[in-house]
Amino acid sequence: MTTEPQSNQSPPEPPPAPRPTRRLTVPTLPRAAAATTGQQVSRAEVNELITALGDANHPRHAEAVDALVALGATVVPALCAVLDPDRPWLTVYRATEALAQIGDGRATGPLIKVLKHPNANVRWGAVRALTQVGDVRALFALRDVARSDQGRTTWGESVPGAAQSALELLSRRSIWAQSLELVKLAVVSVIFLLSMALAFGVIGTLRNELDQFGRYVPGQTELPTLVLPTPRPTATPRRPTPASQPTTLPATQVITGTALQVANVRPLPGTNNQPIGRINAGDEIIFLARTANDQWYLIRLGEQRSPDSFIANPDGSGTGWVNRALVSPPPTEVPIQEPLPLPAPTATP
Repeated sequence: MTTEPQSNQSPPEPPPAPRPTRRLTVPTLPRAAAATTGQQVSRAEVNELITALGDANHPRHAEAVDALVALGATVVPALCAVLDPDRPWLTVYRATEALAQIGDGRATGPLIKVLKHPNANVRWGAVRALTQVGDVRALFALRDVARSDQGRTTWGESVPGAAQSALELLSRRSIWAQSLELVKLAVVSVIFLLSMALAFGVIGTLRNELDQFGRYVPGQTELPTLVLPTPRPTATPRRPTPASQPTTLPATQVITGTALQVANVRPLPGTNNQPIGRINAGDEIIFLARTANDQWYLIRLGEQRSPDSFIANPDGSGTGWVNRALVSPPPTEVPIQEPLPLPAPTATP
């Protein structure tokens, strides 16, 4: 598999940093509602947005991904048609970015297909989209990428590292799903057995009482008393809380998120400085600030984290900067902070 983009396939500028998916963190419109919205847009409108994906000079290039995501499941077939290893890399990459945010399972097969694309940016985008779609059919293909791909994106992220993180996330989802089904089966079985035991107990009591009829001797035998199970009192339902009551947020709020994959933590925004730490997929992170262009977040690690995750900032603050594509978006606004440049090293006399 080719590890770096071909010179005749890549434009002179690197792609914009990919946007984080909405599927994992913030509520989105139901798919049925999104599909209804998409039906109101003409085929020409969809085709224009698809064309704008790979044309940096197109007037709608910057908004093409968001506009397609807003249309929802209706545009999934058109986006899947773009996922071809022979198509220009920027068009395919931006299509994977939109499919990652839509999260439709129909894209699984075409996304697996472009894991063979010669451009590392496209392969990284396909891995991220498969992670958000969450289809276990992608496990074998992702395992092959994690084992044999050696590519890196133009912004420095490892394609096999992203595939390994995706494997871990999808495996955990599969295990949890199987465990949940087993728990459901066990609960249903217990309820069934209890119901059968209660039914046999009632039937046995009734049979014993019926056997006493016709054997009554005045002065010697008391009239049989039919004993039935005492019904349990029903709990008084709680009154629903009025929807109009306002919710008061605390004065200070810790803004948390989750690392989507293995990522480097840097002392300053950008990839032109040496990492000072590393976070792993599933780590809890705390958002402290962001850059004005909304591409980098200043974070520190939360309590739920991998044992080998760390941030060793020379100033001892335990904080560092990470690219927004590698973490879930913060649930609320994060203050802007422009970092100071690192002090120049002093010469040794």
